Amino acid sequence: MNPPSAEQIYAICKTCGECCKRYAISVLPRELAREAKFFKLSEKEFTAIYTRLLVQIVPFSSGQHPLSLHTSMIPQNVWKKLQAAGFSSDYAMILPMVGFKKKEYCVFFDPKTTSCTMHEVKPAQCTLFPFTSVEKNIDYAKAYDFCELSRVEKPTNEIFAAQDAQRVEMRNYFDAVAEKGLSNVWKNIPNAGDIIYNGKIISTITLNELNEWLAAAKNK
Repeated sequence: MNPPSAEQIYAICKTCGECCKRYAISVLPRELAREAKFFKLSEKEFTAIYTRLLVQIVPFSSGQHPLSLHTSMIPQNVWKKLQAAGFSSDYAMILPMVGFKKKEYCVFFDPKTTSCTMHEVKPAQCTLFPFTSVEKNIDYAKAYDFCELSRVEKPTNEIFAAQDAQRVEMRNYFDAVAEKGLSNVWKNIPNAGDIIYNGKIISTITLNELNEWLAAAKNK
């Protein structure tokens, strides 16, 4: 039996939704502006209805970066959960993002039609999937073994270029947060959300708590 064609797998992809279920989807300011316009909402309305804070925590080598924090400054209730999840570094990089609300699936996934209700304006993170990674030269079929597309399709030069552009934009975003502050990068910020380590939600966080973390990192 011949393996399924890429066209067949893309058809399966449109009715799968597994990535919409597994991942916390983040969005950049320009993407949010485009998505709010698509739904004919103000950015403030869109943020309030559809988004939440996403605070990714990544092991870091030192406290020299304005977004890095010594782990002794992380609240004990969160630190214990990080340790239980395998975090062992003395420093943590605090990466604040805005993401879509999620219960079982991303808020924009319609389980009745198994489709994305904002497909035309979905963020690059979704557009590139499964060929999205902070690393280069990874085995996508192994990294995303639940995704049939990753097993039959290979990234093209166009996708590699889009990956590079996405990495640059994300780096510029975090540089802007470090330099200008979160409230000067986002017009509107969700009041609460989740802390993520190694792709999994480990705790909740409020905007006030996040601002305390960022202030501690900046003033250390």
